[in-house]
Amino acid sequence: MPADGRFCANCGTPSGEMAHAFPTDPSDELRERLARTLAGRYDITRLLGRGGMALVFLAQDLVLERQVAIKVLPPEVSHDLKLVHRFQQEAKTAAKLDHPNIIPIYRVESEAGLHYFVMKYVNGDSLEQRLELGPLPVDLARRVLRDAALALGHAHTRGIVHRDVKPANIMLESDGRAVLTDFGISKALDSGSALTGTGNIIGTPHYMAPEQAKGLDVDGRVDQYALAVVGHQILTGKQPFDGSSHSILYKHVFEPPPRIFVDRPDAPADLCAALDRALSKEPERRFPSMEEFAAAMSGERPGPATLVSAAPVDERAVLGPTGRRGRLIRRGVMALVLTALLGGVAYAAWLPFQPLPPVIPRPPSSNPELPLPGPAQTPGQPGSSSPAQPLGEGADRPKIAKKEYALLTVTSEPWGRLFVGNKEVGPTPVADYPLPTGTHRIRIEQEGYLTRSETIVVSGPDPIRRRYGLEPAGPQ
Repeated sequence: MPADGRFCANCGTPSGEMAHAFPTDPSDELRERLARTLAGRYDITRLLGRGGMALVFLAQDLVLERQVAIKVLPPEVSHDLKLVHRFQQEAKTAAKLDHPNIIPIYRVESEAGLHYFVMKYVNGDSLEQRLELGPLPVDLARRVLRDAALALGHAHTRGIVHRDVKPANIMLESDGRAVLTDFGISKALDSGSALTGTGNIIGTPHYMAPEQAKGLDVDGRVDQYALAVVGHQILTGKQPFDGSSHSILYKHVFEPPPRIFVDRPDAPADLCAALDRALSKEPERRFPSMEEFAAAMSGERPGPATLVSAAPVDERAVLGPTGRRGRLIRRGVMALVLTALLGGVAYAAWLPFQPLPPVIPRPPSSNPELPLPGPAQTPGQPGSSSPAQPLGEGADRPKIAKKEYALLTVTSEPWGRLFVGNKEVGPTPVADYPLPTGTHRIRIEQEGYLTRSETIVVSGPDPIRRRYGLEPAGPQ
């Protein structure tokens, strides 16, 4: 009997005649039952909210003296043993997730006919409640989407797909940090349960990816699509598609979403473009990972948030045909200079009564392609046209090899460990570290802070200086 129902759905009896047998709110009975079961351990305070399959109560942990949230499956669904088993398994899997943007789960229990789990209480509102005040500022929208994307990326790498990302499942801490909840619950309600039925689709239609709407196998990219729908909503104040459930699913599969800047002209172009990419109908056209999606939400250049170091790139792959042609021309010029110097040596040997002049020593060089310097005359020697003028018409003074590396200086606040490629250089600050010409990947790591990484291309001897501010990773 629904709390606000006027008649029994089975027999049609008016609710007034049944008031003596049924409580006005089923949650009151469940709260009393839960309080009796957890007496001495938790003090049930009040109902926080209810979803499609569970109720959430605020409680006081009497042992650890902290507030917690307890999510309970209602008794009317506890008869489905397969559902209960899958609910417990998925809750235990979600409990293994350890990320600052995921609500931690403390306990998963079944006792006295109740199935529940205890999790951290978030002292804030859900994103759904926050949207009742209107669209979010751009900076806050970026942070919410980035936090949620990093949380989903953490879950995806551990084989967990949320499949029900929506504003109601994103909580906003009092400090503005976004945290996700209900990980694995949608999987617990997958096919095989009497509550779902064969052919039914799990998820919320407004946030459902096209492949999910078609009942196909899904992966983490459905979460990316759903989060992009959330991004559209928090920027414009409305979901991209509306209507009946069937019409919404049809639009997700066949119709392009409306452009964000039409309803939000001040939305940054890069943010709109990134959300449009994540809303692609084909999964392969979306971002390859949630880390790249998070970087795009932050306004960073496309690429993973944490990059794996790589060896310097092959010069031939970087230069291409034009670069190789220029290198051949330089080699030809060097050959001509070498020929002129050798001609000067031969001419000096042919001159009568002239001893061979001393050879100017060549500075050390790591480039074997540079020509050896030719002989030069000593000032005041017979036949010399001017002091320090080398023999051989048109020959230049021998050149010192061009420096083929740049000096890298890196500082950070706070200090961190600098890596260049696969090599650990040491703690920052690092001064005048030589980088050969080519492309290098550098990164800075520090426990408790987000990894900073950058690609650096060295094309000359100009010094390279970098200063980074490391961003805290948040509480674990």
